[in-house]
Amino acid sequence: MAPARAACAGCQQRDRRIAELQKEIKHLREQLGQAEREQGRQAHPFRREHSATRPKKPGRRKGHKADLRPVPTPEQIDRVVDVPLDKCPRCDVYLYDQGQVVQYQTDLPPIVPIITRFNIETGYCPCCRQYWQGRHPDQTSDAIGATGNTLGPVVLTMAAEMKHRLGVSYRKICDFLGTYCHLKVCPAAFIRAEQRLAKLARPTYDLLIEALRQSHVVHADETGWRVGRLSAWLWVFSSKQATVYVIRTGEGARGHTVPEDILGPDFDGYLVVDGLKTYDVLEVAKGRCNGHLLRRCKKLRDTVPTREQSPIEALSDLLKGAIDLAARREDHPVEVYAQRVRSIEDRLDDWLDANLDRRHLSADLERLDSHVRAHRGEWLCFLHDPEVPPTNNHAEQMLRPAVITRKVGGCNKNLLGALVHSILSSIMVSCHRQGKRFLDLARQLWRSDQPQAIPLATLPITPQPQTNP
Repeated sequence: MAPARAACAGCQQRDRRIAELQKEIKHLREQLGQAEREQGRQAHPFRREHSATRPKKPGRRKGHKADLRPVPTPEQIDRVVDVPLDKCPRCDVYLYDQGQVVQYQTDLPPIVPIITRFNIETGYCPCCRQYWQGRHPDQTSDAIGATGNTLGPVVLTMAAEMKHRLGVSYRKICDFLGTYCHLKVCPAAFIRAEQRLAKLARPTYDLLIEALRQSHVVHADETGWRVGRLSAWLWVFSSKQATVYVIRTGEGARGHTVPEDILGPDFDGYLVVDGLKTYDVLEVAKGRCNGHLLRRCKKLRDTVPTREQSPIEALSDLLKGAIDLAARREDHPVEVYAQRVRSIEDRLDDWLDANLDRRHLSADLERLDSHVRAHRGEWLCFLHDPEVPPTNNHAEQMLRPAVITRKVGGCNKNLLGALVHSILSSIMVSCHRQGKRFLDLARQLWRSDQPQAIPLATLPITPQPQTNP
């Protein structure tokens, strides 16, 4: 009887295993068919794979503070227009109980370019025998003669920011200026001007890198890029105050030499990263993105066998509980918070100990276990340092404008264009995050004929428009 029972149990185990494999094969076939259909489908590249069952309502949350334009003061009103109404437009009879309401309209006046003529005095020095010519602070170039019809600092700076921060192509910028500003410009003029501006701003770009190296927390991420026919990578390194973009080509474009070069040998802060293996060799304190790990767990629920659903759910609940605890850090006394942190750390160790016997693990769960185990001390560091976030969302947000620029503008045609984009976009984004205008910095750069380092801290804070209470 015992051998018969053992054979029966073995058959049941075999049947369960066959059912799991058949379910996995069915799921993989569905994924393969979906991938084949995606290749031939002309749809928006940013669409979601699956629509939410309960999508959020558009707009702000209920009870939010109204964000209205400020009511103009009597001194700000430029003209008053009376709009009479005596009779009903439909019945042609006089109205009764008449009143008056007020509406304000803010618009732009006709934009007419201001053309300035500079009478530049020139001459030769009797000592050095060199030719010299005067320069006014409002001049953006020393060009004279056939090339002496130049563009001013506001136009050049606006075009550069629209191109490198907002992702608008120069051809569209020229069309916009011609339509609304009655200004005829060719894209080549902006390209040459941005190269001069990037050369003047290179020392300021170096200051941003130095500020990044002194930061306590730096976020890093990367995305694919193209420089002509060459495959390249665009890196972003961002802290609270500074954001630096770097474009590299060649074999080491996605290697560890890029973060080592940007962060320097003396960086002693936290580097918050995703799961890229490039960061593993860096000898710096790292914080791993729990958001990537949670998304990985969510995908594995659809592929792993049913018996392995429980470990994945346990890891997902553990990470969500840790993130929620860090968000409510101030609500707990110090002793209670430390006790809960130790509890979460112990739960993670218990989860890893439960997977020591890998003979019963599927390939997907084994890879997940190896990934979590390899970076054991990097997942929960945000519980110990309040300045370290649990995810790398900040770097992804800083990377999103570059991705839009890549899709709209098609990256760069040469290495010079890649360098120009790295310098200008870094300074523009850093100014924007600090609440300052890149135009104020560019004015100082245009006034100098030599590169100079201008700290962003010296720029004035841009006053925010007031809103109605």
